[in-house]
Amino acid sequence: MLRSFPCLDGVRAFAASTVIAYHLTTVLLVIDPGAVPSVIVRHIATLDRFGVAIFFMLSGFLLYRPFVIAQLRGERTPRAIAFWIRRGARIFPGYWFALIGSMLLGVAVFYQRDLTSYATAFGLLGSYHAYGVLSYGLVVAWTLVIEIAFYALLPAFAGLARLIACKFAKSARISVLRSNLIVVTVLILVGMISRYISIFVISDWGGPATTWFPLYNLGSWLPSYLDMFGLGMLLALASAWRETGGANIRALRIFAERPWASWGIAGIMVIALGRAGMPIVPGLLSIERSSAFIRDELSIIAAFAIILPAAIPGMRLGLLRRILASRPFFLCGTVAFGAYLWHVSLVILIERWSETFPALRSAPVFVGLALLLTGVAAYVSYVLVESPFRSLATVATGGKRPGVKRLRDWAIIDFQVHASRIEAFVLPKAESRRGDSFIVFSTILLAAIFALSLPSLRGAI
Repeated sequence: MLRSFPCLDGVRAFAASTVIAYHLTTVLLVIDPGAVPSVIVRHIATLDRFGVAIFFMLSGFLLYRPFVIAQLRGERTPRAIAFWIRRGARIFPGYWFALIGSMLLGVAVFYQRDLTSYATAFGLLGSYHAYGVLSYGLVVAWTLVIEIAFYALLPAFAGLARLIACKFAKSARISVLRSNLIVVTVLILVGMISRYISIFVISDWGGPATTWFPLYNLGSWLPSYLDMFGLGMLLALASAWRETGGANIRALRIFAERPWASWGIAGIMVIALGRAGMPIVPGLLSIERSSAFIRDELSIIAAFAIILPAAIPGMRLGLLRRILASRPFFLCGTVAFGAYLWHVSLVILIERWSETFPALRSAPVFVGLALLLTGVAAYVSYVLVESPFRSLATVATGGKRPGVKRLRDWAIIDFQVHASRIEAFVLPKAESRRGDSFIVFSTILLAAIFALSLPSLRGAI
């Protein structure tokens, strides 16, 4: 029985690295437009939604899975209050630490500097203000606004699935499976439709009509990202079904047993992103509406392909899973949240320093210093803020506080427990069928054909 997913820390580290690479490249283009080759720029610039999609799918998978397992076993689902307390402790302390630090460094962004603006930033409400998506505190905070909204509604999604299950006359397990599939499917469809509306319809409105909760901001609200969370919830349903005695879903199992194929498709989608018609202008990314929509959808496909082998076990670990579960990836994944919160502020700070110290304009020096400071800030955030508050939330909701015998243990990120779980992430027996290889290579071939023909298809959207 699986009780942990040792590869997901590595996936989280990978997602954070794509976001950091995107923002670093954007700033480097401002400092020195020729610092990064145009071919690299074109592909890195398309990663805007890729890392975000991975983060949202991870949340959908990890957070929805306990609810589904409880339903399939006929047990009580996690208490909503306890769930909210733990999720709040996961987000707010680290976010407040980064926000206060950025304010002290003078790199926090504020549309206006008054009490309302500060309350909006600290309350993670910026995306609900007319001009607040990127203008209240941290540039990356808009994704946290979406995460918090998902946390608030997730128990309701699980409750709705349980309610629908009661309407079926089939066995309890089949009813739970069907009801959850209905809920997840609806969420995915709502996400795709909301994104289409936000890109192709609302963008023509010319600007927000109200100060708070303007529909013009739909593209930065939860509905437009429900498909990302929904696909993670779909993986949670497949994982929970397998863990509670059901069979693996063949379409997922085939690629879970072949991580190289799943990541190969993700790589093809990333290459396709570079062919999605997203022109680079000095220092900025100019996106046509059709390109923006394609960017989001391809990012979702690539993110799903990245997460799949880390969420669903195969017959063997394989090299890719071992890399994701290795000590460097585990450590980076553990502090990834802090790195995500701090990196933009520190990049902006270094950019300001470069005006006084021209040596910082060198791309290797700039990138090296940014990564060093981000790593230090992320480690300090995890050790002094995130981990202690998460432990307190665990104790407050009836869990056990991790034992710490010495003061120095607080500063150590323990890899031993994680390492003991790696070898257990395998299926007990082979489930391969004839035709599996044909499906894999056919899918890869179709993905490659799609990537090559994308410039022509884009014009039809």
